[in-house]
Amino acid sequence: MNAPSKFAMNLLLVFVGLHLIFSACFALKTPYRQAGYLFSQRNPETGNFSNPNDIGAPDERQHANYIRHLLKKRTLPILNPKAADLGEEYQAHQPPLFYVTAATVATVTGQTDVETRGFGLAIRFLNCLLGSVAIVGVFLGCFWASKREDIAILATAFAAILPMNCALSGAISNDPLVIAMIAWSFAYCSRALNCEDVTKAKGYLAIAAIFVGFACLSKSSGLVALGGLFATCISLRNTLPLKPILFTAIMALILVLPVWVRNQILYGDPLAQNVFKEAFKPTTPSIIAGIEASNAPGSAHIQYWINWVGYWTARSFIGVFGYMDIWLNSTGRANSSKDPNLLYKILIGFIALAKVGFLVHLRNKWSEVLKPIFIGLFITILTLLLFVAFNLTYFQAQARYLLPAMAPIALILSIGWLNVFRSKLVPALLTVVVLFGGTTIYSITRLEPEFSARISGIVSPQ
Repeated sequence: MNAPSKFAMNLLLVFVGLHLIFSACFALKTPYRQAGYLFSQRNPETGNFSNPNDIGAPDERQHANYIRHLLKKRTLPILNPKAADLGEEYQAHQPPLFYVTAATVATVTGQTDVETRGFGLAIRFLNCLLGSVAIVGVFLGCFWASKREDIAILATAFAAILPMNCALSGAISNDPLVIAMIAWSFAYCSRALNCEDVTKAKGYLAIAAIFVGFACLSKSSGLVALGGLFATCISLRNTLPLKPILFTAIMALILVLPVWVRNQILYGDPLAQNVFKEAFKPTTPSIIAGIEASNAPGSAHIQYWINWVGYWTARSFIGVFGYMDIWLNSTGRANSSKDPNLLYKILIGFIALAKVGFLVHLRNKWSEVLKPIFIGLFITILTLLLFVAFNLTYFQAQARYLLPAMAPIALILSIGWLNVFRSKLVPALLTVVVLFGGTTIYSITRLEPEFSARISGIVSPQ
């Protein structure tokens, strides 16, 4: 396979730079461990705006507390579903790779007091770098999967400037790391599948296995990378001997096995999902019951999946900031009769157009579609199924649960857009950059006034 051209590599550097800049802007403009009000949530007892002790990035406070535990006690935390401080420690069951990395960075930089903004920025900037590593993985994955520079360039542009992805890279969480590890694992699975040299293919598969192990050590959603690796091994069964395929699968499992064994001993299951379910009661049944009580026409279950999970997730895929509280409309709030959410609708429609274009491409060129593209589609479907399964129990209509599959998603969308634009990269690229890059810049300008309003509790007259 030919290496990317100098033109493609220069564009990659541009988009990596843009992702660094945009994510750093989110990191700088988002409050850290700051109490305030959430205008899209109400206190069920008083009816007033919810008033949590953190309004910055979702779950960031709890991720930072995990790092604090490592710094102070030098051991992994244990999630106790009956603990009085559960609201502060509910990320304690997460795999450790990101937190160990973050604790190391905090120690090296001298930012070990989790309460200070200096600590928050140090770890946020770490994630800006990890997010950029993911962008490189997206480029290589899409280039090796499709053997086309135009697809790789367009996919990289989209991933680099998508507002929600930039916001994730500018916050403390394990999301940027798992996105990066899945992107790189997909990249080397793709390279193995498209490699005619058996010896090199075995090496690429081994590298993919390492990244899969790291993905599983980053977050439970890293399991989709394991699914992609197994699908790759099955695809290579007639090309490679059985031993290297088995060795690859074992290598990936060995890396994460100590954590899974620990979870089995502590919580009774390898992924520590049982203890999470014990800690938090299901929310989906009560929401569906509320929809039924409202006497709205149609099935409550259908409304839940379309109007709640579907529409909320679609908008958050573009970008909803803070604790799903800052929206890209004139009021900055989730539900506003004054605002048609026009910006969201335009971008959602443009993404839907890409999906149609991809399906048309599959239908017209089925026999020409390379195996890695099907592996990417498989990873995307696995991620979607995990998201649906989670929302069967808990209402979490947040697209950040889908972004671990950023690389395959970007691949699918770029193929679709190029099909729509008749393989003309320049107009497709300009459209993506203007629409999504412009929205990211607009999003950043909205953060300061919206967060200020939430800190003060004063709603804008708009």
